[in-house]
Amino acid sequence: MDIKSYIKERWNQHAERYDKIPAHGINSEKDKIAIKKALKEILKGDEKVLDVGCGTGFLSLILAELGCDVVAIDLSENMLNRAKEKTEKFGYNILFKVEDAENLSFEDETFDSILERHVLWTLPNVKRAIKEWVRVLKRGGKLILIESEKKGNTAKHHYDEEIAKKLPFGNGIDLERFEEIAKSCNLTFTTKKLDCEKINLMIVCEKS
Repeated sequence: MDIKSYIKERWNQHAERYDKIPAHGINSEKDKIAIKKALKEILKGDEKVLDVGCGTGFLSLILAELGCDVVAIDLSENMLNRAKEKTEKFGYNILFKVEDAENLSFEDETFDSILERHVLWTLPNVKRAIKEWVRVLKRGGKLILIESEKKGNTAKHHYDEEIAKKLPFGNGIDLERFEEIAKSCNLTFTTKKLDCEKINLMIVCEKS
C-alpha cells in the first residue's frame, strides 16, 4: 500500500470517533471562540474560502458562520460524510469534495483565502502542497495555517514508524523550514499564538 492510501485508510477508520479525541477537532467552546475571533479579524466574511483537510467539518462550520462561501476538501470519504451530516444539521451550504491536498483539481486563483488546521504533519510533500495552495489562491489572498510547533512524536503516535519517517513535519511545524518554503512560494507571513489548549500557533501568509 502506498503512503497516500495508507494515510487515507487510517483517517477513514478514525472518522466515527475523531471529534471525541483530544486535539483532533475543536472540542471546547473556548477554542471555538478563539479561532472564530482570529478568523473574523482576517477574513472579510463574504470570501470564497478553501478548507484543506477539513476532517469532520469543524472549521468549515465556523467559516460558514462568518458568512464565507466554503469549499472543504479531505482525502478521507468517511471524514467528509461526517462533515456533511453536521452541515445538514445546521443548514449551511458547503461544498465538500474528495481531494488530495498536494494535487488539487481547482483552477488557478480560485480562492480568496485558504485555511487548514493541523494538516501539514500528515503530508509527505509539504512543499508541493504549499505550492498547490498558492496556485489556487488569488493574488493578495491569505493562507491561514493553524498548527503546533515542532515537538513530540505526533506521526509515530498515529502511523507506523516507516510512514512517520516520510512525513517532514510529522512532529509539528518547523518554522525555519517553513520559512524557506514560504519564500520559495512568494509568501510573506506572520505568526501569532491563539488562546487554544493544544493547537495554538496561527501562521498568516499572503500571496504577493
